[in-house]
Amino acid sequence: MTSPRRVLHVIDSLDLGGAQTFLLELAKHHDRSRYLPEVACMHGRGVYAEAFEKNGITVHSLSPEKFPPYYLPNFWRLMRSGGYDILHFHLFGANLCAKPLAIMAGHPAIIVHDQCNDASREKNPLLLAADSFWNRRSDRVIAVSESTRRYLLDREDQRDDLVMTIPNGIDTEVFSPASAGAREAARAALGIPRDGLVIGGVGRLVAQKNFALFLEVVARVIAGHPSVLFVIAGTGPQEEALKEKVASLGISHRVRFLWHVSDRLALYHAFDALLMTSAFEGTPMVLLEAMSCGLPVLASAVDGIAEVCTNGHDAILLPPGDAAGFTGALEGMLQDDGLRATLGGNARNTILERYEIRHLVRRIEGIYEEVLVAD
Repeated sequence: MTSPRRVLHVIDSLDLGGAQTFLLELAKHHDRSRYLPEVACMHGRGVYAEAFEKNGITVHSLSPEKFPPYYLPNFWRLMRSGGYDILHFHLFGANLCAKPLAIMAGHPAIIVHDQCNDASREKNPLLLAADSFWNRRSDRVIAVSESTRRYLLDREDQRDDLVMTIPNGIDTEVFSPASAGAREAARAALGIPRDGLVIGGVGRLVAQKNFALFLEVVARVIAGHPSVLFVIAGTGPQEEALKEKVASLGISHRVRFLWHVSDRLALYHAFDALLMTSAFEGTPMVLLEAMSCGLPVLASAVDGIAEVCTNGHDAILLPPGDAAGFTGALEGMLQDDGLRATLGGNARNTILERYEIRHLVRRIEGIYEEVLVAD
């Protein structure tokens, strides 16, 4: 019997984010008889480190902070001494800083995971050129949506056979619809009133997620629906700006910030619907988790969101930035219990059919096998 292959997943950080959430699910569901995963984060430990360790996955923090970049020599030493069969890179920083070291060292199995059409590449031609250069020298590039794959083919001029689409996935046995008791318990745990409709927003508080638009929609909706509560869960550099916007719009009594919530299942069980106002996305984990829990979703029709959802069937999709459109659609959703139930039921079925984590992890492991055989 052959020994399991050793896989080192390398990521910028283990702070809050969809890529980190997916990596945790990927590592948890690796077939341990064939693959033994470890994780190297380039700086700090982050909120997810403990979750990896609780699942028996070793975490290597390569540097206390971003600067000075101790992660470069420390990654080199870990890579050279760890005996890893596969190096799997996640997020932009790991791709541009750590992956080139692996390529220069001649490592035989290098996998890249591209989570979205990162706007920073468009704004900086040097970053785009560097990402293109190093991706071309990898063994495989996994894109989480077809729009991300097209971006890599069209904007980075990658080979068609190098890049394949495998969407993010989730554990549908864990993320399942709430019973009445679970809903009540989740609201109690989060300090949310037991009665009344609750609309949630979940994600990093960054420009990409456009929570500023989320709050503008809140200000428009509460005039006609004064009892609805809006909840935002997440942390990020826009925390203070968003708090100030809440105050300036006069909606503090209807908006609650929960900041980081480790029990994501409780969030979805406490909500009646999810509102996503993102400017761009890959395949967002928040969307998949909420749909798997049977939540109706109102979201921007961008990138991977539009690939996951069918407008009017398992979600309501609007053009990004359309405050009036989001307002009207949300008001319609709040007034129609049947619409929310239908969207939520169809959403659950979509995830069961296409985004179950175990099936998707087997596909990723199939790519590992192809690369190892080719070597």
